[in-house]
Amino acid sequence: MAARSSPSSYQIPFLRAATTVADHIRREVMSKELMKRSTGEKLGHVTISMEVATLHKDDASQSLIERADVCLYAAKRNGRNRVVCEADPEVASTNTAAQVS
Repeated sequence: MAARSSPSSYQIPFLRAATTVADHIRREVMSKELMKRSTGEKLGHVTISMEVATLHKDDASQSLIERADVCLYAAKRNGRNRVVCEADPEVASTNTAAQVS
């Protein structure tokens, strides 16, 4: 996917679209059941948590990864098997607090 990161009016629809795509991937992964080929034994379902963050004009790769990590930790903290976007309230408040310190 490609999108403009500025102005913010472009960023929000991009984040929503990326979050929707990530959630479709998450649901598709969750719908599959693992099976051991050699025995046919059913091993259960796989769940994943995914994060959505945007690359800002002045970002270094490390700052993008750090924002994505914050999203992933929020997903794990709030029950796993979720998609969390950097614009989500539980992440936005964390990022605001980190910027102040």
